[in-house]
Amino acid sequence: MRRRLPPGIACRLFEFVLPVPNRDAMLGDLIEEYALRAQATSSLAAARWFWSQTCRSVLWKAWYSLRNIDFLDNISIALGVYVAIAILQLGVDLVISKLVAPSPTTSVAIAPVVFLATAAIGGCLTARIRRGTTLFLALAVMISVAMMIDFRICTIPVPWWYPFGFLTLGPLAVLIAPALIGVTNAGAGRPAR
Repeated sequence: MRRRLPPGIACRLFEFVLPVPNRDAMLGDLIEEYALRAQATSSLAAARWFWSQTCRSVLWKAWYSLRNIDFLDNISIALGVYVAIAILQLGVDLVISKLVAPSPTTSVAIAPVVFLATAAIGGCLTARIRRGTTLFLALAVMISVAMMIDFRICTIPVPWWYPFGFLTLGPLAVLIAPALIGVTNAGAGRPAR
């Protein structure tokens, strides 16, 4: 009989958001429950259940971080990293414009790659500094993109879905990149992978 495993990305997100002292036990229980559900129903139904548990855990972690005593520390770290990735993005955009001399069409094609890469780097950096801070950085990215959409910063005509891709994928890149790469903060007791 083939062993049924839950979605890998969801497991990595669980590893990222669960508290360190209980992480292995809680994740083990969830994987065991997934295997039982996959055996009783289907792998698709079990995966859907596992993803719902993942989303609930991420939302709980977000709420806990907002209520945490270290609120101002988390905000200041997130804003500091946000400024650093904004400077990095500006520098990359400048280098690309000087070396490639993109036309507006090329700029529209390259902008999402640069934006998502810098958002992912920022997510990894905040996860390395302090685990809960990535949620604040994702919120800062979402707010700034929403403001740019509202102020119509992009003067090049693009389809309606283009700016909303930035609005959704930017914060997701901040949150998911550290989980995919396996970044941990130095004080968590686990070495970075």
